[in-house]
Amino acid sequence: MREHIRANRSGLITYGITPPKRSYSSDRLVGVAAAQTERIRQLPIDALVVYDIQDESVRTEVPRPFPYLECVESTNYALDSLAQLSIPKIVYRCVAPLSKEELSTSLQRLHASSCLSVLVGAASRHQTSALKLSDAYMLAKDTCPDLPIGGVLIAERHQQSQAEDQRAIAKLDAGCTFFISQAVYSITATKDLLSDFYYRCEAQQRQMPTVLITLSPCGSLRTLDFLRWLGVSVPRWLENDLRRSRDILQASLKVCGEVLADLHDFATSHHIPLGCNVESVSLSRVEIEASVELIRLVARQFGRIGHSGTEPSC
Repeated sequence: MREHIRANRSGLITYGITPPKRSYSSDRLVGVAAAQTERIRQLPIDALVVYDIQDESVRTEVPRPFPYLECVESTNYALDSLAQLSIPKIVYRCVAPLSKEELSTSLQRLHASSCLSVLVGAASRHQTSALKLSDAYMLAKDTCPDLPIGGVLIAERHQQSQAEDQRAIAKLDAGCTFFISQAVYSITATKDLLSDFYYRCEAQQRQMPTVLITLSPCGSLRTLDFLRWLGVSVPRWLENDLRRSRDILQASLKVCGEVLADLHDFATSHHIPLGCNVESVSLSRVEIEASVELIRLVARQFGRIGHSGTEPSC
């Protein structure tokens, strides 16, 4: 995976998971890790993304649809609990609550295990931070210069400020080598961001890095509300359709497939190195199963497996 990222490869596929709740018993943690390991081994993916969940209540006054519960620390979960899973791991680290020593130790562990990392800053500028994102990038460059560091792309933020492409360039200068987007339901907003980012890179005579767009199935109105709470832009017409659908999960899977096909065509025509990250923001079994189904749809779109479900012969 590291080599693919350094080569700005297209067509990369990742699967994103959230670590279990910290309140789980040790036996339950082992059981969850075993179940995730077995499921993920079957997926046609290049890497596993392990999120670092933070309390984002300071970002908005809207009540959180799902209660926030602390999760097992992402680095420990990826490297210890999922040690039997041999695929590369991309581990998110929310740097705001960390000391420089804590982040340095985490990054060194990830580097020694041939992982990658995505560094995320505070959820809001009003949040008190022990470590700023800019300082975290500098620390990563100084302590683990060969560890691939990723950044987050948010099309919704670009719609508001028209500056997300400039932020991405600044992150490249700080040491980022790839990007993962927030969940995508708005095709136009994402195209605008990809286009602006691509042409800004072209104007500066630099190669655009790999961008993994995130797709997230929605199986209930509560999940839809949570996606919106997270800041995901769901076009009004689409929200109307989903809220009135007899099968919201299948409707959202259809939309995710259309989003992927459209963005894949757009990226191919513009020579943008696009990949895809699939996640489930819900712990619902049916939504997790839908995320697995979506991974296979992505693999077919990228020509990684045939329509029969098998990998194509070379």
